[in-house]
Amino acid sequence: MNREQRKITEYDLHAYADGVLEEAARAAVEAHIQQNPSAAEDVACWRRQNEALRTLYGNVAAEPAPPRLGAYRIERESRMKAGHWLRMAAAAVLLVAAGGSAGWYGRSVLVPPAPAPLQQSLVDEAMEAHRIYSSEVVHPVEVRASEKDHLRAWLSKRLDRTLIVPDLRAEGLTLVGGRLLPAAGGPAAQFMYEDDTGHRVTLYIVPAKEGRETSFRYATLDRLEAFFWTDETISCALVGQLPRDRLHEIATQTYKQLG
Repeated sequence: MNREQRKITEYDLHAYADGVLEEAARAAVEAHIQQNPSAAEDVACWRRQNEALRTLYGNVAAEPAPPRLGAYRIERESRMKAGHWLRMAAAAVLLVAAGGSAGWYGRSVLVPPAPAPLQQSLVDEAMEAHRIYSSEVVHPVEVRASEKDHLRAWLSKRLDRTLIVPDLRAEGLTLVGGRLLPAAGGPAAQFMYEDDTGHRVTLYIVPAKEGRETSFRYATLDRLEAFFWTDETISCALVGQLPRDRLHEIATQTYKQLG
């Protein structure tokens, strides 16, 4: 097909305006717009738009990709979500089997699996710290949220880890502050959050010694719920007296920010 026979589409015009056409196709488009003033006007308009976008956002192209778009982190979050749904499916199968064959004695499948010893220590410490400090009125934290930068730097130094103080306002939780606590293997950090009704949630963090990541685990005791996990250099437990689904949403948002 020669140049005169070639049909020029709007796609060709856009590609020409963006400067991505090969020489032969570009020559065909140039011949077309010379004979079609409206097409030439469209191309000129699109080029002005491109230039305006480059002026406004051209610097973004030179910036490194944010951590949340890292391939390693995306793969890790996908693995975590996949594991969560697989556990839910397995639990559903167990519940159906128990209901059909074991009757009342099948209630034991509802009990969360016992954590490993190190994880159990983390959960016990996190729940105990929550019980002690979440009910405090005058001194619920050592360092208030108004000194957030100091709090983060102080606890990062004491745990020998670079810590992030998650922003959970999108989940309806405001940072109250935090404190340094003793743990079984060394220091621990506790961040406290509060919603509009006065319910408090605490995030308990200790350094991870093995550095092996785990997906979310769940524990409950005396009306307290907890989700706990290990992520690269830290182990965390989110504790609160909230419905399990609600606490899971908060834990997911916390995990994303800490990663």
